[in-house]
Amino acid sequence: MRIGKSRLVATSLLILLSVSQASGQYSQANSPGAVAASRIVPLTIKIVMLGFSSTDLNSSYLTSGINSIPVKYQQVLQGPINTGVVFNFTYQYVYEKPDSTIVQSFAQYLNSIGKKEDTVPGSLPPNFGNPAFNKTGTMVNIVHNYFYDASKVENWLTANQTLFGTVPNPGYTFFIANLNKTIIPSLSYRQYQAYTTNCPCGSYVPAQAHYYNRTATDPDLYLNLARHYMTGWGGTGRIYYTDLSAGTSYWTDELPIQVAAGARGINLLTPYGRIWAAEFVNDYIAGAVSNLFAADQLYPVTYAQKYNFQLFVLDNRTAPERAKGPKISTTLNTTKVQSQLASLLPFATVTVSAKFSNITDYPQLAAVVANATTKVKDPVLSLPIVDARLVWNWLSVYGRGHLTQFINATHTTSQYDIPGFLFAFQGNYTFAFTFKEYIALSEPPRSIGGIALGDMILVNQSNSTLTAGYNSFPRQPGRGVGFTRAATHELGHIMGLNHPFLYDQTEDFTNSVMAYYPDSSTFSQFDKDTVLRGINDELLIVAQDALAVTGNSLINSGTIATARQEITLANQHYSTMDYAGAVPHSLAAALNALQAEQSGSFFSSGLVFGLIGLAAGVAIGLLVGFFFFRKRKVTNAVGYNLCPTCQQPVRWDPVQMKWYCDRCQKPV
Repeated sequence: MRIGKSRLVATSLLILLSVSQASGQYSQANSPGAVAASRIVPLTIKIVMLGFSSTDLNSSYLTSGINSIPVKYQQVLQGPINTGVVFNFTYQYVYEKPDSTIVQSFAQYLNSIGKKEDTVPGSLPPNFGNPAFNKTGTMVNIVHNYFYDASKVENWLTANQTLFGTVPNPGYTFFIANLNKTIIPSLSYRQYQAYTTNCPCGSYVPAQAHYYNRTATDPDLYLNLARHYMTGWGGTGRIYYTDLSAGTSYWTDELPIQVAAGARGINLLTPYGRIWAAEFVNDYIAGAVSNLFAADQLYPVTYAQKYNFQLFVLDNRTAPERAKGPKISTTLNTTKVQSQLASLLPFATVTVSAKFSNITDYPQLAAVVANATTKVKDPVLSLPIVDARLVWNWLSVYGRGHLTQFINATHTTSQYDIPGFLFAFQGNYTFAFTFKEYIALSEPPRSIGGIALGDMILVNQSNSTLTAGYNSFPRQPGRGVGFTRAATHELGHIMGLNHPFLYDQTEDFTNSVMAYYPDSSTFSQFDKDTVLRGINDELLIVAQDALAVTGNSLINSGTIATARQEITLANQHYSTMDYAGAVPHSLAAALNALQAEQSGSFFSSGLVFGLIGLAAGVAIGLLVGFFFFRKRKVTNAVGYNLCPTCQQPVRWDPVQMKWYCDRCQKPV
C-alpha cells in the first residue's frame, strides 16, 4: 500500500473517493444520477415461508418481475445521486406447510418460551395495557397477550437455518411466518370486528394476540425499557423474521394477514384471494430488501484511515437540577460509542473523546441557546422547544462559523473528524425544527432527540429524560436515559446509515441502534454490511475508473497489473461477504490504479512508442506514438459526477452537503 509514497496519489484519492461509488462486476449503463460506470452486486434473497404451502398464495405471481424486483440502484439520499452500485437479486422460495415437522417444532418452541399477560381496555398507568386494544365501549373487555422473547426466537432460527437448505452467500434469509393454523394464539377477524364495534350492551368477547418482546436497558443511566409489541425481529446476523399472523401492533398499525383478509372482504381460498395473499407477502419482502438487505445510504460512505469523533457535552440544566443529578459526566459512555463505531469501521482507527462542560463556559453559545429557547410547544408531545436551526447556524462553518472554537475539523483520507454537540436541557425542553406550516397541524414543529447535519451532530436530552425513572411505571428512582444511544445513532447517520424503516415500518423491529422502537444500542449486521460494502464499492470504482482511462506503458504496466490483482483479491473477499477482509485489497487497488494513471499521464504507451521511433529515426514511430497519445487524451472518462466547467471529477463535501470541484474551488 502506497499511502505515504505519493502525495499526488493521495490527493487524487481524496478527490475521487466521494464521487465514486458481488463479486462485483462492472458495467457502463445509463443508470439514474448521471453515473456512467457501475458495480453489479449479486445478492441471493432466500424467502422461507413458515406456515405456508405453495398453494396458499399464487406463487408464480409472487415471483413475477412486477413483484420480485430483480435490480435496485443504490441511492445516496442526501444528494440525491446513486452510488454506482446496482444490486442484482436472485430470489429463492422455501415453503413449509403448517403441519410440517419443522413448523410444528417451531410453534412448540414458541409455546415453551411464551408468557401470557391479560390486559383490560381502558387501563391507565401504572397498570399494564396493550395500546392497540385500549379503547373502551367495545365488545372486547379483555385481551389475552402472548409474548415470545425476540432474541430467543432469532437464535432458534439461526441455529436451525440449515434445515431449510443452503445458507445464501452472498445473501440474506428472510423468514416469513403465518402461525394462525398452529397452536400459537392469534387474533381472529371475529375478535377484530368485536373490538371495532361500539357496544355498551353487556355482551363481551375476549380477544387474543401474540407478539415478540425484549427489554432494553439504557447504557448510561440504566432505565429499563420494555418493548412488548413487536411482530418481527432480526439483525444480529444476516437473517430477518416477521410474523404475518402476529399483532396487531400499535407501532406499525399493520393487521395480521388473517384479519386483513377479512377486513378487506378477501376469501383466501379463491383465485383472487391467492393473488392478494401474494401481494400481501411481497410488500413485506420489498420492505426487508430495501430497508435491510440492500439499503440506501443517507450520506456517501467515505473511506479514511482514521475517524475521530469529538463530542462536546454541554449542561444547560438549572442549578437545582444539576444538584439533584445525574452528574453530567455519567450521561455518556465513550467506550461503548467507540466500540460500536469500531465494529462499523474495523479497517480503521476509531477514536471517540468527550468534553463535559457547563454551557456557561461558552457565554456566546449559552446566549444563542437562551435565545433559541422558546415557549412554542411540539403539538404532539406538548414539549417546549429549543429552535435547533439557530444553534446549528451559530456553530456551522457555513453559518456563523463558531465550530472552529471547538475543533478544526479535517476531512481527508488520512483523518476524518466528526464533531458532536450534546445538550442537557433544563426541564423538559427538546430540540425541534420549526416550519412554515400552520402551528396547529400535527407535524411542525417537530421535536427531535438528535440530528445528523453533515458537518456535525446535534443531540439533546432534557432533565426530564435524564431522570425518567422517577416518572416511569413501575418507578425506577435514580435511573434515566443518557446520550450514548442517541449519539451512536446520529453518528451512524453521518457514516451513511438510514433508519431501517425508511420504506416500510415493519423493519423498525430490528436489533439496530438506527431503529426507534427496540431501543437497541448496537449496530446490526445489516448496518455493518451497508457501510463496509459501501467502502469497498467506492474504492473499487475509483480503481476501475482510473484503469479505464489509463494507457498501458513500460512505466506503469506493473502497477496496472498489481491494481488488477488487488481488484481480484478484493472481489474474492467481497463475494463471500467478508467485506472487512476486502477493504485492504480495495484500497491497494485504488492507490495502484491512481498511481498508474498519474504515471500514464507522462509516460503513456503512445509517448514511449513515439520516443523510440524518433530515436531510431523512423518517422512512423512518431506518428504511431502521437496517435496513441492523442487517443488516450480524448477518451471520455468513465466517472461519476464531473464539473460542468472544467470536466474534472468532483467530490462530495459533507459540510456543504454539495458536490465540490477542487480545481474550480466552488460547489457545483
